[in-house]
Amino acid sequence: MDASGGAALGAGSRLDMEELAGASGAGFCQAFADQIARGFGADLVTVSALRIRQGEHLKVVASWFDGMQLGDFEYDARGAPCRDVVLRAAPQVFPDRVQQLYPEDAMFIEENINGYAGVPLLDGAGAVAGLVQAAWRQPPGAALTAAAAAAMQQFAPRLGAELAGMQEAAALAALARGAGAGSLSPQAALRQLAAEMQRAFRVRRAFIAECAADSPGAFRVLACCDGGQAAAGGGEGLVPYEGAPCDFLREGEPFLVPKGLQGMFPAQEMFRAQGLVSYFGMPLRDANGQLIGHFALLHDGEIAAGIQNSGLIGLCAERGEQELCRRRAERRRRQAEQALLLRRKAESLGLLAGTIAHEFNNLLAGMQGRSELALAHLAAAHPAAADVRAVKEGLQDSARLMRQLLSYARGGGAPQPEACDLNRIVRETLALVPAECKLGKAVVLDLAAGELTARMDPAQAGQLLMQAVLNAVEAIGPGAGTVTVSTRRSSLGTAERRRLLAGRRMPAGPCVLLEVRDTGGGMGRDTVARIFDPFFTTKPGGRGLGLAAAMGIISSHRGGLEVDSREGGGSTFRFYFPVCGTAAVQTAAPGIAAPAPRKGQARRILVVDDEDTVRRAVAGLLQLRGCEVASADGHDAALALLQAQGPFDGAVIDMSMPGRGGWETLSRLRQAQPGLNAVMMSGFAFSAAQAGYPELHGVQVLDKPFTKEKLYKALFR
Repeated sequence: MDASGGAALGAGSRLDMEELAGASGAGFCQAFADQIARGFGADLVTVSALRIRQGEHLKVVASWFDGMQLGDFEYDARGAPCRDVVLRAAPQVFPDRVQQLYPEDAMFIEENINGYAGVPLLDGAGAVAGLVQAAWRQPPGAALTAAAAAAMQQFAPRLGAELAGMQEAAALAALARGAGAGSLSPQAALRQLAAEMQRAFRVRRAFIAECAADSPGAFRVLACCDGGQAAAGGGEGLVPYEGAPCDFLREGEPFLVPKGLQGMFPAQEMFRAQGLVSYFGMPLRDANGQLIGHFALLHDGEIAAGIQNSGLIGLCAERGEQELCRRRAERRRRQAEQALLLRRKAESLGLLAGTIAHEFNNLLAGMQGRSELALAHLAAAHPAAADVRAVKEGLQDSARLMRQLLSYARGGGAPQPEACDLNRIVRETLALVPAECKLGKAVVLDLAAGELTARMDPAQAGQLLMQAVLNAVEAIGPGAGTVTVSTRRSSLGTAERRRLLAGRRMPAGPCVLLEVRDTGGGMGRDTVARIFDPFFTTKPGGRGLGLAAAMGIISSHRGGLEVDSREGGGSTFRFYFPVCGTAAVQTAAPGIAAPAPRKGQARRILVVDDEDTVRRAVAGLLQLRGCEVASADGHDAALALLQAQGPFDGAVIDMSMPGRGGWETLSRLRQAQPGLNAVMMSGFAFSAAQAGYPELHGVQVLDKPFTKEKLYKALFR
């Protein structure tokens, strides 16, 4: 029945049709309850909605009781006639003796209710949504009870529609506030929101769109509901702004066409074909006020003016903005995960290439040296000389191939420093760590207030943090654990700076600190001493390059590194970045000149390499030059030889050796013999700064394999 009332009730109606025509929603329900009570002398009238479909509980949305409105409340319907109205989906009318018929209804007995009339209210699908009922203390008689029931029956369709609308609005409000949407994907939540808007605002169509970053002149429709059904075009198709009412939303304000839509936008054939005459659009923004999309309502009837001021519109806009932002965040996360996967693949390929080059270059170095020795002992006309020269040329071709592999494996480059907020780098980097990489561990942030500005390469600083966090996660091992990432301002004096690893070039004074702390099992002193050595690892299948790379990054930034760890007590890595990067690069102090060889005596050279074939080949090449050679297979043997047979006129040291590597070996040898001239050789070179010995900067490095001419030039320059 329409709001104007019921001509069917006749001129003698006891209801005020004009008052009812001007009401809607809860106001209409209350006005109707008031008029039934006054018009038919009822002592109690309620309009109630079902809370549970079985009819056990009802929620009163409008009421009259002895002239008072009781407000919203719920009650248990068991034992009362209203339960039969709901379950039977049919009117129940009792002019008298209702107490005898329903003796378990305590309220009827307490209030001495004797007459009753109740009518079910149906929703749009024909299901019972609630009921309207009236009760009398004095028996009203059959005629009055029947008249009241008839009036309620006439208005039952309208009351049912109002209840359904109120329930839809409540459901939409809950959705707009985010209730129950957290388990849905952003796409599903947007589709649900479009359907709820279409029902709640009773329009023909509702859709939600996103600004298309890849096509500024168009928007992307993400969800569309037309007549209660998901529209076929509600995917991610692009729709041009030009000639559409949505174009006005790009100015950032709501846009309403209450009627006359077809005349205003004649190019839109769809409006005429579907009979759409009104439009309302609302722009959607992110937290920074950037326009990210919009939603729109279209109808084949008039859309009321002032709709943009509705609280429900505001809730829909808030919910739409949340889901669009969540969608964008998930898209960025997927892109970051893909980028991370590509980086890891590249890192794995680089590791493979580096490992092959490192091992193969050691083999090439031995063969190169032996071919050089063979040619030195063969006359030019010897039949084998040409074959040996062919072998040597093949080795040189192999060496070029290995250099290409090494160029790929090393990758990267010099840092590109800029003024950066360390806190922002931390947040952005950790947002890229997939949940599966955390292995169930909690990653907690403890960031200093405000910005922590330092001059750094944001990509390399992020790589350093990523490696430190993943290393900490793996260090915790099975079970639960926590990785805490902290930042704060700090200041280091000269003495403090010198105690840091890789902190020798770091200027004293203000700095920013990045700390990564884990609750793992910690490390012993021997392990701590080696964790930054390339290829050293305690993890099965580990690469042994992560912390070496972290050392290189902090060194290239002229920063400092400190490790605090003990077995059973977890580990803490502290990375210090100088606040100002304008300080001049500190150059290593010039070493004491190597003693000149004694007159009439051969040069005495120390060769250190863990590969016997390489030691023999290098020793042979040096002996060709008339040198006396002492050979050692590692750090300890080299120190022992220096103490027993030193001093030496020079040293040739392999960079990568088991245990203590070449840079540490040279550093200890120079402590025992200051100014020792040295040449480093490596199948996979990394700088002295990367190894934590920037004072050794300038030491000549030979890539394996090398010719005897390169060896002589480097050692005897």
